[in-house]
Amino acid sequence: MRLPDFSIPHHRSLRLAGRIRGARGFTLIELLTVIALLGILAAILIPTAGSAKSAALRAKTRAQFSQWATGFEQFRQEYGSYPQLYPSATQKFVNTGATATPSGNHLFHDILAGVRRDGQSLPAATTGNPTPAAGQNTRRIRFVSFTDADFVMPADVTAGNAPSNQLYFIRDAFYNTSIAVVTDSNLDGVINGRDSSGGFPAATVAGSSLTIRPTTVLTTGTTGGTHAGVVFYCAPPGATSENELIMSWR
Repeated sequence: MRLPDFSIPHHRSLRLAGRIRGARGFTLIELLTVIALLGILAAILIPTAGSAKSAALRAKTRAQFSQWATGFEQFRQEYGSYPQLYPSATQKFVNTGATATPSGNHLFHDILAGVRRDGQSLPAATTGNPTPAAGQNTRRIRFVSFTDADFVMPADVTAGNAPSNQLYFIRDAFYNTSIAVVTDSNLDGVINGRDSSGGFPAATVAGSSLTIRPTTVLTTGTTGGTHAGVVFYCAPPGATSENELIMSWR
C-alpha cells in the first residue's frame, strides 16, 4: 500500500519561503527613517494647526464685534444717540466700571441687554455720569443677546484663562478682557480725533502687560477718519504693533 505524499511541492515551498522572508520586521535604519519622516511632518503640521486655531479665534472675535456694533446701531436708531459708556476720554473699554459679580453693574452689558448679567431688572437710577443703564435704555430693549461664551466664567478662572478679579467680565475669544470701544460721539458718520480728544485707548495684549494704541490705523486727526458709528479693537496674544490688533473695521 502506497502512503500519501505529505511533502510540500517545490514551487509551493518557494512561495512560502518568500512569504516568511516578506514578513520580517523593519530594520533599524528603516525605523529611524520613518521616525525622521514623522518628525518632519509634525514640524510642518503643528504650526499650521496653531495658525488655523488663531485664525479661527480672530474670526470669532470679529463676529463678537460685529454683533455688538449692530446692537449699538439699533440703540442709536431707537434713542437717537449711541450709548454713553464713560464719563471722560480716558476710559473707553467695554468693561469700564464692571464688577466681578453678575448681580453688579456692567454698563456696556446692561445697556445693550436691557437687564443685568444675572437676568434681574436694572436698578431704577437714571442720573449720573455716565448715565446709568436704566436711564439710557429706558424701554429695557434687548439689543444684544449675550451668552456665557462672551464672559469670563468660573471654569475659565479655574483653568487659568483669566484672573478671578475679571470674573463675569466680557471677553474676546482669547479670554482677553481689554477690549476698547470708541463711538461716533458727534454723530458726523466718522470716527476720528473729534470723537477722542484724549487719544484712542491702548489695548493690553492678551496674556501680557504690553499695551498697543492705534495711532495710524485709526486716525487721531480731525479730518478724515473711519466711517463707522462704533469701533472695537483688542490685542491678541503675541501682538507687538497696531497692525496686529483685531479691529472691527478692518
